[in-house]
Amino acid sequence: MIQIAQMLIITKYKPNFAENYLEKGISLVSLEQYSNAKDNFLLATKYNPNIIVGYETALKRLIELEKFTVAKEFEQKLQILKKYS
Repeated sequence: MIQIAQMLIITKYKPNFAENYLEKGISLVSLEQYSNAKDNFLLATKYNPNIIVGYETALKRLIELEKFTVAKEFEQKLQILKKYS
């Protein structure tokens, strides 16, 4: 719950920052609030229509650099974003 409260504060001050909505959506998925999560993922893609492509590109580069731990985190976020948006 603390994470969502933090995201509410952040989105208040940076309402057009797509990454905030992505993180908030992921937190909501973990709380099984799928409808609210989907709304946040849609806002993330609204403010950054290339967010999925950006994550795919970053994921490929992280794998090339053998940064597998960070790559796994990006891959998980990407899968959640694709599933619910």
